[in-house]
Amino acid sequence: MTILKIYQNFFFRNLIVNTLVIGIIFVCIYDEMNHYKKDSTILLQNICLGYLPMYFGVTISNVFIINKLLLRKKYRIFWVVFIIYWICLYNVMIDYFYYAGLGKMKTLSIISLLFNGTCLYFLHLGIMKKVSQTDKDIINFKSELSFLKQQLNPHFLLNAMNNLYGESLSEPEKLPDRILNLSDMLRYQIEATKKDYVLVDDELDFIKKYIDYYSFRSERLSVTQKYEGAFDNIEIPPLFFLPLVENAVKFSGETTEPFINIDLKVKHQHLSFTIKNNYLDSGSRLSSTGIGIENLKRRLEVYGLKHELNCKKEKNIFTVKLNIWHLPTAV
Repeated sequence: MTILKIYQNFFFRNLIVNTLVIGIIFVCIYDEMNHYKKDSTILLQNICLGYLPMYFGVTISNVFIINKLLLRKKYRIFWVVFIIYWICLYNVMIDYFYYAGLGKMKTLSIISLLFNGTCLYFLHLGIMKKVSQTDKDIINFKSELSFLKQQLNPHFLLNAMNNLYGESLSEPEKLPDRILNLSDMLRYQIEATKKDYVLVDDELDFIKKYIDYYSFRSERLSVTQKYEGAFDNIEIPPLFFLPLVENAVKFSGETTEPFINIDLKVKHQHLSFTIKNNYLDSGSRLSSTGIGIENLKRRLEVYGLKHELNCKKEKNIFTVKLNIWHLPTAV
């Protein structure tokens, strides 16, 4: 296990940090324990009594005041709550030290505690932000390679050319639109993978072109699309819906009456996407690797999006429901 993985693990990270802090406290107070004749039991007891309440005090300040107010730019209420909280904590700690038999709580100690605890918290946030950005860059890089391979896949292009050739013989008047459709799809995939976020509106245009392309390839395919809300200002990671639509097209294509139902709703910064398709419960020549769904889950985690993703199979119908909250908006 690498150092980075250890730090990303909540349990090990806090175990190491707390061990270091307790060690520092031990060194600081060891010389003052002469009147206890350096009794290790009493020394450990005093460390626990003095450390734990201060640790929880700093944790509450970081998580519920700094994180909820300062980092969300609620500066006025932050300073009021922050000052009141630390004044109250200081007075509580003075009384606590007295009744716990730890001596007098020094003002310098509480200031040092406040400063070091807050600095360590911001250091932690910086490291985790860097780790998250690195993970996102790696995922985006791998996704871009995957999409480029798909775009340049000779089998995909060969099928596209064969379909266009057949269309040119049977319905030549439709050929220019088919070529433009395919060209737009490839161009969008290349450009979208270079960005962190794209407009939901652009993603929907791509999905519609993708469905149109495969609808003309398979006249049996029935697609119902329902879109509600204002999409022109909400952003989403690129090609988020593609793996879900790809799977739906692929597996429904084996049935005698393939169908796909797509329902997308956007309200404020909440997006709800549902896709249903039929599939062969037995006798399918296709095997599901689950890579598309797993990649989507991983991207949701890397982007730090609050989400809910559910998949369900029932009576030869596969349903995927994706909810995402607090999506970013275009500046």
